[in-house]
Amino acid sequence: MFIELSTKKGEFIGNVNLLQRVFINENEKTCVVGWNNNGYIEIEESYEEVIQKINKRMHNVLLLKYTKNPK
Repeated sequence: MFIELSTKKGEFIGNVNLLQRVFINENEKTCVVGWNNNGYIEIEESYEEVIQKINKRMHNVLLLKYTKNPK
């Protein structure tokens, strides 16, 4: 499961299963932990947008996993 986020340098795709934490730092920037070895990554999306992307991705996976073939 992957979500797409953006930084000042550009966009990237991160694996939701490896994500450890989403938080707002002292500079009011949203950050993610778990996708690199250097601490955290500041991203352009708001905290709420990141949570919505994660929830949407996980919900879609669950729907696909438990949806029965109509045939």
